[in-house]
Amino acid sequence: MKIINHLLAQYRHSDIAKRMASGAIWSFTGTATAKFVVMLAGIICANILGKEDFGKLGIIRSTINMFIVLGSVGLGVTSTKYISQYRNGAKEQIPYIYSLTNTFATASGMVVTLLILLSAHAIATGILKDPQLTAPIRLGAVLLFFSIINGAQNGALMGFENFRGIAFGTLAGSICEAVFMTLGAYYYGVSGAILGFSIGFIVVYLCNRHFISQDFRHLGLRHTWHRIHRKDLGIIFSYSLPAALSALMIAPTFWLLRSMIVRHDGFGELAVFEAADQWKVMILFVPTAISQIALPILSSLTADGDKFRQTLRANCLLIGAVTAVAATLVCLLSNSIMSFYGRAFADNVPLVILSISTVFSAVANILEMSMYSLARMWTSFAFNVIWAAMTIIVSWLLLGQGMGARAIAMGILVAYIFNCIFQFAYLSRMAGKLPAP
Repeated sequence: MKIINHLLAQYRHSDIAKRMASGAIWSFTGTATAKFVVMLAGIICANILGKEDFGKLGIIRSTINMFIVLGSVGLGVTSTKYISQYRNGAKEQIPYIYSLTNTFATASGMVVTLLILLSAHAIATGILKDPQLTAPIRLGAVLLFFSIINGAQNGALMGFENFRGIAFGTLAGSICEAVFMTLGAYYYGVSGAILGFSIGFIVVYLCNRHFISQDFRHLGLRHTWHRIHRKDLGIIFSYSLPAALSALMIAPTFWLLRSMIVRHDGFGELAVFEAADQWKVMILFVPTAISQIALPILSSLTADGDKFRQTLRANCLLIGAVTAVAATLVCLLSNSIMSFYGRAFADNVPLVILSISTVFSAVANILEMSMYSLARMWTSFAFNVIWAAMTIIVSWLLLGQGMGARAIAMGILVAYIFNCIFQFAYLSRMAGKLPAP
């Protein structure tokens, strides 16, 4: 009780705590609800499509996500950092930052969309060993383009601290995604589900544009395109590029893990992993949103080492505790949860392992955001390379033991445990060097 009263007292007197609480509340009530809606749609689609086709839907979405990361080039986190930095000071710089990130997002979205359209057949036949996946992958190019632009827009809204707008847009898009993905799966199978999935991203794009225009008007700025100067390009190469390379380690790694399951045990075993992974994403959503909220706040505290360390410690404890509670609940209900997907989804062990991994994954994410706030972008990239290599190696070794989806889940757990240890050791040393107030 004393701890709770102490936290409430800190909240009443701390502007930082109030800002983070506001963002966390909107993330939980709006955005987490949106993810829950999509998860329910996934359960319905699993029953409509069956185990084999649901596995195909999973590998297509993973393939698209890999190209999304390739095309986003770290623009979202760049928008967040610099818009939040200029918002209370040199706000006249915001239109230039927005034009820079939005222009690059549009250009990279076009390039990567064209790339996936041209390579869809090669991916389907050469890597996934199923030529019938060519058309669904090409349909996913629509999703790809809007998702890349949405990443930059969400970053801008985060920089404006417009958490309500992010929550509303994501909820509206997710409802449309759930409805049209289910209808598409029912009438047109995997291709219909992918098309319905894409409609949700278009809705998010339209909502984001509306809320960004509001934020510009609130600051007395014009929401128009501004010419990009050569000096602005330095931000792309010094901040966006290493951020993109760090993120690029994640989606391709999970795509490779899924491909390894398909080649070793087939789409049926991948479907078991996909069902478990949906709940992993659900557990992590609120902790991930909180860690994103922490980025602009921690960036403002680098000149005060004591406050930086206190805020980082508090965030790690909060996120770790919240994630542990949710993960424990999912573990206890794992048998019932997997039964929702059908009789073929009886193995609950991958879900239990992935649920445990979320505790370490959530803490690792806040530690990574801390390195972003310290502009240690290339160091963060190095840690992600180590994480990816460890995940793949452990998973490959365990797949050889016939563990199927359990092998991938265990590889993820082991890699995140070591990732937490390495990042914590590094940040402890770096935070100790920050100046005193």
